[in-house]
Amino acid sequence: MWFIGAVRVGVLLVVATGTFVIGDIEPSVTVYLIGFYLFGVCSALWYLVSFRWTRSASALATWAQLLVDFGVVAATVSFTGGPESLFTFLFVVVILETGLLLGLTQGFVIATLATAVMLLHILTYEGPPPTFAADARSSNLGLLTLWYGFSVQGLAYYLTASISGYWNQRVRRMLQFQRDILDNMNNGFLIVDHNGLVSVHNKAANRILDLSEGQAIGRPVQEVVRVEPGEECPIQTALRAERDFTRYEFHGLTATGRTKLLGLSTSRAYDWRGRLSYVIASFSDLTELAEMRREVQRQDRLAVVGELAAGLAHEIRNPVAAIRGAVDELRSNTGSADLVDRLASIAIRESDHLNRIVSDFLDFARNPEVRRAVFDIRELVDEVGGWLRRKYADANQVEIEVRSPPAPCMVSGDRSQLRQVFVNVGKNAVEANGMRGKVAICVSPAPASVEVRFDDEGPGIQPDEVARIFEPFYTTRESGVGMGLAVCQRIITAHDGVIRPTLREGGGTSMTVRLPAARAEE
Repeated sequence: MWFIGAVRVGVLLVVATGTFVIGDIEPSVTVYLIGFYLFGVCSALWYLVSFRWTRSASALATWAQLLVDFGVVAATVSFTGGPESLFTFLFVVVILETGLLLGLTQGFVIATLATAVMLLHILTYEGPPPTFAADARSSNLGLLTLWYGFSVQGLAYYLTASISGYWNQRVRRMLQFQRDILDNMNNGFLIVDHNGLVSVHNKAANRILDLSEGQAIGRPVQEVVRVEPGEECPIQTALRAERDFTRYEFHGLTATGRTKLLGLSTSRAYDWRGRLSYVIASFSDLTELAEMRREVQRQDRLAVVGELAAGLAHEIRNPVAAIRGAVDELRSNTGSADLVDRLASIAIRESDHLNRIVSDFLDFARNPEVRRAVFDIRELVDEVGGWLRRKYADANQVEIEVRSPPAPCMVSGDRSQLRQVFVNVGKNAVEANGMRGKVAICVSPAPASVEVRFDDEGPGIQPDEVARIFEPFYTTRESGVGMGLAVCQRIITAHDGVIRPTLREGGGTSMTVRLPAARAEE
């Protein structure tokens, strides 16, 4: 609508200039006409500025401005020849403007007024009949031409009102349809222009942010979607950095001061010149979902611990039985030093095994506390690769290869916990090779994530074992406890990542750890 207002001001200036250049106006009338044009320009500018600041215009204000425009056109036509005026087409412009801004009925009202003005000019016309025809041989033909021109003009006026009013109805229905869709969305919805001002929001946004109807219109987005002091509103970040967010979670402050966990997605839109025009932001309240997620995780931990208790009792029974048997044998046979030494070795070995079972169980049962820091995962992988080379330095047939891209691969996580995962997976890969062959550790960036892949040349995982290797106490090795990969999975899950095995073509296994890439603001 502001564009229409700007065009209106320009047309008025052009018409005023043309009137005084082309029209034969008496000096006594010139002063009044100049005042009339100045009033029309000032009115148009006032309407334009008020709409620019308030983002809306009442029907009464629009009616007043259109009637001023109609009066300016009517005066111009009257002082420039009436039916012979070059400016009669401006009635079409005013009718078109009325139909687009107000509607079909209002367009017909202005069309009727324009027709009445032209009819009045024809009835009071005292000059010679205009010769619109190629050869007007008589006054009757000139009069007929005059009325014919009036009929065509009237038809054009009403046709313009019909077309503009029809498109007004179509646009209003489309806007209402869009409004109904937005207001029935469960997610909050904002449209923010390139200046960071909110131009559209729906009812869900009012409910989530504790806003009243229309409270956010025209306000800076950082005052509507507020964040903790010292942080930047992510919608501002999307505007400033011209980047989009997908399911970005952050804590926002509502208008009443409550803190909510919000999930945000943004989408940018550009104009025909390629400049950022506005940002569409969709967000949802994840506060209750986060509470439910924590409760489900707590219940899951309790259920898992209950299941593990049975497995733990089964695993403990064997070393305890071996220790008891060795102690009983020591008590009854103390004569042979070799026997005592062998029985003591059995007791120490089984005690260590028992201690490892309990330690691994506690590592699994404990909820990993992630102390996040941003670092280049290539450095951690190089460190783990060096550790594996030193550990298996005596195994001459073991080769550890690390392949990383030249560009940094930044992640946000607990370096110590991720090192524990990579060491465990690397040891499994070396042992799966039978202490020989090559183990390749490959780092590769992926969209919004980073992958670390451990490739071995062993026999591979059987298809029926793939679904079970992360189960606690499940192992295919005689000396294994079966808790290593279970602990690794819990750590990676706490980092919002994924760990999964795949069978390699030609033999061997690939264990892939995928972690989210660090965000730019981190």
